[in-house]
Amino acid sequence: MRRYGRVFKCFFAVFLGLALFTCHVFAEGIADDKLFKKGVYLFRQENYEEALDTFGQVTKKYPGSSLAEYYLGLTYKRGEDYVAAKEHLEASLMMKPKIKGALMELIDLLYRIGEYDEAKKWISVAENEGIRPAQAKFLKGLTLQKSGEYEGSIEAFEQAKDLDDRLTQSADYQIGVCCLKMKRFRDARDVFEDVFALDPYSDIAGYADRYIKALERRLEKERPFHLMAKCAFEYDSNVLLQPTDSMLVTGITENDDTRQVFDLKPGYIFRNDDDSLSLKTGYGLHVSKQNDFGGYDVIGNSLSAQGNVSVGKILVTFPVNYSHTIVGDKNYLSSFNAGNVNNFMIGKSQMGQLGALYKYDDYLRPALPEEDRTGSELTGIAGWFWFFAGREGFVNLRYSFTRDWAEGNNWEYWGNKISAGVLYPLWDKFKLNLNGEVFFQDFENTHTVYGEKREDQVYAASSSLSYEIFKNIELQARYIYINDRSNLGIYEYDRHIVSTGVQYKF
Repeated sequence: MRRYGRVFKCFFAVFLGLALFTCHVFAEGIADDKLFKKGVYLFRQENYEEALDTFGQVTKKYPGSSLAEYYLGLTYKRGEDYVAAKEHLEASLMMKPKIKGALMELIDLLYRIGEYDEAKKWISVAENEGIRPAQAKFLKGLTLQKSGEYEGSIEAFEQAKDLDDRLTQSADYQIGVCCLKMKRFRDARDVFEDVFALDPYSDIAGYADRYIKALERRLEKERPFHLMAKCAFEYDSNVLLQPTDSMLVTGITENDDTRQVFDLKPGYIFRNDDDSLSLKTGYGLHVSKQNDFGGYDVIGNSLSAQGNVSVGKILVTFPVNYSHTIVGDKNYLSSFNAGNVNNFMIGKSQMGQLGALYKYDDYLRPALPEEDRTGSELTGIAGWFWFFAGREGFVNLRYSFTRDWAEGNNWEYWGNKISAGVLYPLWDKFKLNLNGEVFFQDFENTHTVYGEKREDQVYAASSSLSYEIFKNIELQARYIYINDRSNLGIYEYDRHIVSTGVQYKF
């Protein structure tokens, strides 16, 4: 029995040796085959149609050849016939000798077509057999990233760059993407900065740099504390008493003047962890100092709060504001408004807006009873925005309908306002803003002096240029034109305002 055992072992050893030798010779035979060489040449020339025909002939000539099946699958993959590519790459892995590249190509293919569970199975094979470990870890990171398993993906990319430092920049870039998906924006920015520093002139560095700029803008917007400070010098061709709305004015002087204007607006935003709920609070100070008409100097203080609820592509807001205005050292106006404005995205580049606002104005100076503008106002708004240039610019159209219940007989009206605007980034740091609107006012009652109902058409147009000279600091120039055409001559006026200033925004 022992003799037969020794004979069997010897026979098995010889058989295994012959099998391995035959496989080696067989593989060498294919590699030297002219038809196979032709197929490889056509493949490298990206002539995939003829290469497919040639490799098809090779598989018939050498049935069971893993190398022939591998190249046939690879050619189908380059030609984007992923179903056929998967079939032949899997077939090559069932044959001997196993082509290591076939395993990596198959995993990459499964990742591309979204068969992540199947890709994970073959990744496990690569890890267990130690086949191209760095590449396998990198593909594992990509697959887990697409599956939404970001922590595991980051770990795989870290392992990939530890195994092969040539993958460091690519792996770090993907780690940054994972952090972005997890809304760890500061971590993502830091990782992308490292990616850029590794090789600033690479394509990946270019993509990372764009992410860095976008993240910096987002982080600035999401910073809880905000501050806007502005100082400007203005020329006004017709000084009006206009503490709240340049479209509704009294006290027409028909005289020009210059003034200095100062604005200060600090604010703080409270947010929950996923940013679905937030509360924006703020204070505003406005000071306007006339150089000739001191009786028209304005000091305004305001407090504001806005609750925000974000649900998918819809942002529901509830703005509330109180303001108090002093004109010429005397109390002039106390105003309160509150409402609801809803913004909803339409596709990727458009936004709709619907809302309703209530406002109560209390004019604090004595006035003739029929001219008392104290009262309530209800406004409905509808708007549309189209964003372009990476959301740096937009076009806006808006319509609003207003009903004003004033205590004075001469100031109760129905109003319709149509407005349009565009913000256009001319080039980096230089922006142009154009706006225009028309306001139709139909007053409810017969005027107590003129004996007829008042009708106004107020036209306004404005343009501004801003240039960021330093980070968060802009030079601004602005022009405003307003023309009120009324059937009652006492209310008619036109006005030109030119201003230049500096604004700091943090």
